[in-house]
Amino acid sequence: MIQSHHFYAILPAAEAVFRWETADFIRVVKNAAKTAQLTVIGELAYAFQPQGISAVVLLAESHVALHFWPEEAKVTIDIHICDYQKDNQEKARFLAKILTIQISESDSMDSWNYLYISG
Repeated sequence: MIQSHHFYAILPAAEAVFRWETADFIRVVKNAAKTAQLTVIGELAYAFQPQGISAVVLLAESHVALHFWPEEAKVTIDIHICDYQKDNQEKARFLAKILTIQISESDSMDSWNYLYISG
């Protein structure tokens, strides 16, 4: 049976985010995933010209994808975490909280939506 947790949000980008390079987005997501006790197994990022960055971090439990839209001062984030051998909902929620603090310099979870998939 498939069971997974999907958190997604459009977050306002803090001033510091505008100075991040492509590697910084990967570093932030990887560190957040490790702090949430998730297992990083791969990464990929792309810097668009003249602006914008997309990054994906693959996890043993699934993935995190983000897209930075500097012209809108927004970062979209998708977190998809499967219940691989145990319930990982709290880890997924904690990851969303960490990324919110890192990207928006806020601890408000009001921008996040949640979808539970089972089947």
